[in-house]
Amino acid sequence: MAKLTGIPEVCYTALHRVRETALIDFGSLFTPERKIWTARNLQRHHEMFVQRFDEGEGTFLDKYRHQLDGGDDDTIQLAAELVYVQQIFTTVTGPKKKIANVREILTWCDRAVEVPEWAVEGAAGHAGDQSFNQHRPWHLAWINEYLLHWHELPESRRFQLLGNPWEFRDDVFGHKTSLQAFQPMREAWLYIAFPGTFENISSRKDKKAIRAGFGHLLPNGTTDNIDRDLLTIREALGKEAEPGFHFYRKPFIQQWKEPKDAKPKKQTGGNAPKAGPGLSTGDAPAVMASLEDLAASLMLEPADTLSRWAALLVEKGQVILQGPPGTGKTFIARKMAESLAGTTDRVTLVQFHPSYAYEDFVEGFRPSGPNHFEVKDGPLKRLTARAAAEPDARFVLIIDEINRGNIAKVFGELLFLLEYRDEAITLQYSEAPFRLPRNLLIIGTMNTADRSIALLDMALRRRFRFIDLVPGEPPIDGLLKRFLEANAPDMVYLAAMIDSVNEIVGDRHASIGPSHFLTDDPRALTEEWAKQIWNHSVIPALADRFFDNPSEMDQFLYDTVRDQVTSDDVLADQAEADDASADAD
Repeated sequence: MAKLTGIPEVCYTALHRVRETALIDFGSLFTPERKIWTARNLQRHHEMFVQRFDEGEGTFLDKYRHQLDGGDDDTIQLAAELVYVQQIFTTVTGPKKKIANVREILTWCDRAVEVPEWAVEGAAGHAGDQSFNQHRPWHLAWINEYLLHWHELPESRRFQLLGNPWEFRDDVFGHKTSLQAFQPMREAWLYIAFPGTFENISSRKDKKAIRAGFGHLLPNGTTDNIDRDLLTIREALGKEAEPGFHFYRKPFIQQWKEPKDAKPKKQTGGNAPKAGPGLSTGDAPAVMASLEDLAASLMLEPADTLSRWAALLVEKGQVILQGPPGTGKTFIARKMAESLAGTTDRVTLVQFHPSYAYEDFVEGFRPSGPNHFEVKDGPLKRLTARAAAEPDARFVLIIDEINRGNIAKVFGELLFLLEYRDEAITLQYSEAPFRLPRNLLIIGTMNTADRSIALLDMALRRRFRFIDLVPGEPPIDGLLKRFLEANAPDMVYLAAMIDSVNEIVGDRHASIGPSHFLTDDPRALTEEWAKQIWNHSVIPALADRFFDNPSEMDQFLYDTVRDQVTSDDVLADQAEADDASADAD
């Protein structure tokens, strides 16, 4: 099968070197002139590590050093190279942290050993799986015992297995090990040895779900070999899909992965939103149900978020969504407006800016010929006329970045109508009575990181309901994590990175929002893409915040934050992998 999209070529080069070293020449990943992966060194490592397995408290590296105490340099170097191999599959641990772990073990040697550049560059990883952190000792024990078994095979048998991935798979699954929680490592081992045949999937549970989701593509039904079934499915999908597609990416993931409790909550009794002006009792339930479906599709929690906001909007007539950049204010406003109006044709969006005036927004004189001017309606007056002509329909005006305009200048006498919609006033230019119909709803958006909000007219504040969209708070708390879990599970660490940065910033109005990393393009969800967005979107936003203290910016560099959020401590108590015993296909 084709190499997977988004995985750098250097990562495949690293896999090839691991296969050559561990299964063929038994040399060394880091010092090719030495024989490190020998049966003798593997047996010595087994005696010191597996036979003295430590499930007590403490970090993995602290316990590992104690277990290897007294070992010779070859055994310790083998331990470092084994840890490199155990980490090579996962993307949960960052590349720098992986190499730091390996280098820490190498310092226990008396001789100096450097990690070669190819190994550093090839450490990025192939798939996300937290068990490669949490169950590292059990994974290492499995690799150790499988390789001891491998050395016991005749050389002719080893080469026979290396020439046939399916026989190799049978040998891997036929090997019995002394410890548990090894299943993900065993699945990853197949991919490490044959990345052109086996999927980069370490969860047997996910493999079963994928086969079930695409079972219709198996002409003869399922077999007793789930990996062969997955290859058949990939080949069938590959006739139309781009080469190197991921089962963990759109559009494929939606066909097999069950969403996490995405069902919207029902509104009943006293919690049900009431119909208000412009939202009749008859259609309120349908609209609210639609809004709950919309909230679920946008991954906003709780699911009744938009229906509660809609209740505020129809009660007051106008609301402002406020929050720092990147929280999806405009996007959510447009989606909510379209749902309430029932069609995009009844939604108008304008954006305020310092030069925007009453004449642009409401009405004003405009040239209509040589030496002639006439009063022209602005977007507000045009939408108002349509709303008045269709009283049974809803119209929504979105004012993006409402705080960037001179509110008193732009709204003029309309500030009065925002509060008294049933009354009429005379406009400045047309001198005609004018009302704001109740079926015209107004949604504003406001960037709270903008210093101009301090100048926001208090009269305007009184006439709007304000809704916060702030990272770390509902409804967008955890949104990026939910998005990545559904679309790119191997990149969930991005959510932890944003949370870490926001904790350092310590200002809810200057926090980094999730929308920087929300994309509809499944091909874009790679670490290379994430770095690009970080460097050209997140960093500039933070640079403005720390303009007077540029030295503070070092702590926000992508690799620095990536390493900080990596949870690399192994759990003290053994926790079974979710499918550690699910050996049957």
